[in-house]
Amino acid sequence: MPVEAGVLGPLPADMLAQCYGEMRLLARRIMADNVLARVLQPTELANEAAIRLIRSKLSNLQDKGHTLALAARIMRQVLIDEVRKTASAKRNAPLMMTFWPGGDRAALVDLGDLDEALTALTAFSPERAQIVELRFMFGMTVEETAVAVGSSERTVKRHWQAARAWLLDYINGDPDARLD
Repeated sequence: MPVEAGVLGPLPADMLAQCYGEMRLLARRIMADNVLARVLQPTELANEAAIRLIRSKLSNLQDKGHTLALAARIMRQVLIDEVRKTASAKRNAPLMMTFWPGGDRAALVDLGDLDEALTALTAFSPERAQIVELRFMFGMTVEETAVAVGSSERTVKRHWQAARAWLLDYINGDPDARLD
């Protein structure tokens, strides 16, 4: 028996529709500091994320926060797919750079290296990887991130600093990179 919207919350398709405007804002924020903006427009990024969420049958959408977190993760994957596609299409493809998460605007990092480091961080410390995604991909403040993950601001700051240091060590090839 199908559940009607409002009984146990909105249906997954309704949840996606409610979040689409925020997904476009998120895509704009992501693409503002990204060299891929010349290849992929923010609306295209948001549309691709929505399409991939729809293809996943929308069965795993829980609430607005969860939907946006999944959309951010999918957008990151879309960008990485675009980097790989560009690199394979050209023999001497240029590096795809983005600004270092939460760092100084002059600090650039290769998008592929950052994705690899974030994947490794997720395996090592999923909660810290989630904080990096929320701060870097969503552009959330420490306060907003604390609410989203259900931790104190102090804990989020500590995890954010440790995760950024770990990512930098990982990208720079430090085999002893560890989170304390």
